[in-house]
Amino acid sequence: MENKEIRSFGGVATPTIQGRTISGYAIVFNSKSEVMYDFGSRRRFREIISPQAVSDALIQRSDIKMLLEHDSKRLLARCKQGKGTLKWSIDHNGVLYSFQSPNTSDGDFAVEMLRLGNLTGSSFAFYVSKDSDSWRKDGDIWVRTINKIERLTDFSIVSDPAYSETSADVRNRNNGNTDYKKNLHKVAKSANIPFTPKEKLEALRKEINKYNLL
Repeated sequence: MENKEIRSFGGVATPTIQGRTISGYAIVFNSKSEVMYDFGSRRRFREIISPQAVSDALIQRSDIKMLLEHDSKRLLARCKQGKGTLKWSIDHNGVLYSFQSPNTSDGDFAVEMLRLGNLTGSSFAFYVSKDSDSWRKDGDIWVRTINKIERLTDFSIVSDPAYSETSADVRNRNNGNTDYKKNLHKVAKSANIPFTPKEKLEALRKEINKYNLL
């Protein structure tokens, strides 16, 4: 099994809220991603997730946590072996999630931030086995198709679906390069892009204070 990967989506995947019920698409099928970069092969590529990549059986054997910004300490719901407070379904668009936001500080935070429009994307973390993806050339850009996801670990609602740790701009295929995240962090800081959960939260707080939202 290769390294953990994270993908985030906006658009159709944007989470919605009714009362305290939050729903959205954690995974979107047959939609080309923005251009990403694979440091391992040093090639630019777009990515497509095939509908065959996810099955009922995959979700039912997974322990999927619903998180805020992929922070494991900010748990909102959970689906363990197909059961729990995190509800899901698979349709032609992708994997739809739904849950009642808990009466906790993080649950209240999620509700308020969604109502204010500050959380605008959905995301998921996963592993792909070797040879479970395929590559083809489309002009100057490679296209990677994920044909089978081996394991799902978490879904998340995020403030910035255009950037995530290993997906929106880059993909981690370093296979153990311990300097990878440090180098990526430097690149993100030079571009003034929040990288760590702490930096993302601080950026969100600045926006809240700037516009007196709370």
